[in-house]
Amino acid sequence: MTDSIAIVACSYRFSPEEMMRRIQKLLASQTVAVRGFVVSAQLEQERELGGGWTALPTDNVDFDFSAYLTGAEAVAARGLSDRPVLFLNDTMFTDHAATANFRAVWRQLGVLHEIELPAMAGRADPYTTICLRSPWSGLDRYVTTFCFLLNPKALGLMLRLRAFAAEDGVTHEHDIDTPGWGERLPGAFRQFLKANLAYRRSPYLWYRLREGSYTPAQLRSKARCIFFEHRLSGAIGEAGCLLPSNAGPRWSAYLAFHERLHRVQRRLGL
Repeated sequence: MTDSIAIVACSYRFSPEEMMRRIQKLLASQTVAVRGFVVSAQLEQERELGGGWTALPTDNVDFDFSAYLTGAEAVAARGLSDRPVLFLNDTMFTDHAATANFRAVWRQLGVLHEIELPAMAGRADPYTTICLRSPWSGLDRYVTTFCFLLNPKALGLMLRLRAFAAEDGVTHEHDIDTPGWGERLPGAFRQFLKANLAYRRSPYLWYRLREGSYTPAQLRSKARCIFFEHRLSGAIGEAGCLLPSNAGPRWSAYLAFHERLHRVQRRLGL
């Protein structure tokens, strides 16, 4: 039996053709029917890449999630929302051990086809400070979004992310250091976001803010991107299931080893 899957890839650093090539290399040993979308703010118009792949333009107003949501909307609009969807961005290849992370997520594909509730698979990280549990799911961890799988019911929740942001006041209308921003967020989670992006003496400040300056508009976009990542896991965890790709000692050790190896290789320029 051949699985069917849709893939949404956010690409900023690579051309659509290069991003497609890298993903196809990961898929080389898999028997799967793929409908793929490479989404980029660098593109001006949609174009076909061949082999069931399409390049789609997007804005950059919500950073990676602009691309993810553009791709998710394309999946739904083209009648593909009856199958799991793999989402990934180009940091999968530049900042992470791509093959190891792909293997760990891909092994969840079979069960995602069968789970009857909204389900999300990907590397899960624990909440370690300020907000120690998701205010939506009550779980102590969330799935990071450089590479993750959603089943069809979870895709429906992803398509509601911008509505969730509007409900909580995480909008582009207010700067994150003003009282109106995120005014309806759960209190501890609001502080969690501000400790990442607004409080200058915070030890949890986004590392790029220590290296350079960002406009208020860029910080609003980054805040929404972080919100979307946590809100997605929160909504799916509340209604269904999170499947950590790093669950258990074997896969946790496997991913930790390959991530460390990748960091060493990057430092050495390999």
